[in-house]
Amino acid sequence: MKPLILLPFVMAFSAFMWPTNRVKTQTSSSVATAELTDKPGVVFARNLTDWRGRPVDSIMMDMYYPTGATSNKKYPVIIYCHGGGFSGGNRFNVMPACDRFADNGFIAVAIDYRVGYKKGKGDLACETDSVSLNEATYRACQDVNAAFRYLVANAEELNVDTSALFVGGSSAGAALALEDAFLTDETAQIFYPYAVTKLGTLQTSGNNLTNTYKVKGVVSLWGGLAYADRLIDSVKTPIPVILYKGTEEAGIPDSVGNYRGCITMPILYSAPAIYARLENQRIPSVFHSLPGGNHPAFDIEFCVENSTCFMKAIIEGRPYSGLYQYFNSSCQ
Repeated sequence: MKPLILLPFVMAFSAFMWPTNRVKTQTSSSVATAELTDKPGVVFARNLTDWRGRPVDSIMMDMYYPTGATSNKKYPVIIYCHGGGFSGGNRFNVMPACDRFADNGFIAVAIDYRVGYKKGKGDLACETDSVSLNEATYRACQDVNAAFRYLVANAEELNVDTSALFVGGSSAGAALALEDAFLTDETAQIFYPYAVTKLGTLQTSGNNLTNTYKVKGVVSLWGGLAYADRLIDSVKTPIPVILYKGTEEAGIPDSVGNYRGCITMPILYSAPAIYARLENQRIPSVFHSLPGGNHPAFDIEFCVENSTCFMKAIIEGRPYSGLYQYFNSSCQ
């Protein structure tokens, strides 16, 4: 009979003594970390129109996660924009760059954005409709902003560190990254009033999300920025920039000049002029110049390595500046 009396007592005693351990076990199981995998074909914008007024059902992004990334951590993000002169290209063109940024600890996001404008052909390039080109740039900025709002709105699910958001790109993608970082609704009303009237404000296209965010820095591979002096001077919070350019690029001015050398085209500030303006405003900036280099100037491995160092320094609160030639590293 003694065992019959002891067994309930032991069971009761165990139930009384171990509930804390059970809760810990359940909690540990419920938050068990999982390895994050890339997310291709994520829709972030819908119900749009292209430059011809034709419907665009949706726009997608591909998300590249760092190798070994886990669900219990958040990661810095760089939206990396493809080139193509605002008339072509797609998110798959920047897969190599995104792979490398992911290898360096960033969630790299390759986005599609709406392209197209009224352009001249061949020898008639200078007859391109500059208003249509500016609208293409503005429209693409709206798409980048829609992507940022989507990432911020879904930050918990996507493991996004909303305090470490960057934008970059190559060629037209670099121009887009610079424009998106420095153009505001206030300055858009000054420089692109027709685009605002036609397309709406910068943050009201593609989705109904209203999340706010701040871009921490820009990565520009052989890009240019119209109205750079006034746009850079107008920003309330400094935005650090890392720039890359060859000295023998065709179409992009050496410092300040018309795109493609056409007086009918927008006046662009290229990397040397942008760097000088940033330095004048005491905004942290790095400029990699390749004497004799054309378009593109540097290999993607060099650019990603140095850009990663620059962005991580910004995140850590120790941004730096400097002018570097050839393949000298700027990492600090």
